[in-house]
Amino acid sequence: MRTPDTNELDTTTRREPREPDLATRAYDGIREAILTMSFQPGQQLQEVALAHWLGTSRTPVREAIRRLQSEGLVESSSSRGVVVAQVSIDDVENAYLVIEVLEGLAGRLAAERLTDEGAIGLRRVLDELQHAAAAADLERWTQLDAELHDTIRAIAANPKLNQVANLVYPVIERVRSIYLREGHEPDQVAIATADHCVIGEAILARDATRAEALSRQLFAKAGADNVRLLKRWVSPLRRSF
Repeated sequence: MRTPDTNELDTTTRREPREPDLATRAYDGIREAILTMSFQPGQQLQEVALAHWLGTSRTPVREAIRRLQSEGLVESSSSRGVVVAQVSIDDVENAYLVIEVLEGLAGRLAAERLTDEGAIGLRRVLDELQHAAAAADLERWTQLDAELHDTIRAIAANPKLNQVANLVYPVIERVRSIYLREGHEPDQVAIATADHCVIGEAILARDATRAEALSRQLFAKAGADNVRLLKRWVSPLRRSF
């Protein structure tokens, strides 16, 4: 039997992606649609339609849905099958209370455990955040906001922090930047950028107490702002969206 050369193996790999890669692509696509509200809370998710949309079979879609269920982003309905999970105002408020403590601890540990490599990465994200704010690129700013907190938790070097973050962040992902887009505070992106930068500078200065206090203050304000805005959106008789 002739052994295929490297180029032939590469071509085969490109043409026939392994099933885990397809499942990851399905997960990423569906999750993004949920977080950006392209798929609305309560919307039915049919495997056949999702497979057609993603250009794949139903098997990776089924695996992606199981993963999204474990994150609380989709749920099973006795009458409608799998639907995008509803989110209540109480859910968002409670999640922010946990995240406030979580990110406060992350800030403290990051300041205590900062390495030269971590400092370089943190400065880079802070610089890019400021550039995005100056360019009024809200989409990029939102991405960098998430990257900044991911970077701080990475510097904190406590895997349990990320485990807890993965549990609670999906609750607020659909609303975390809502105040920046819909709030009415003048220069709110500039203010938010300044608030993030002072946290970064506290970590770079290895001031653990200040980094923790500023981080908690940031998320306490974000929680209050988003909950207040959601209460204006959602009818008092219907506490979820």
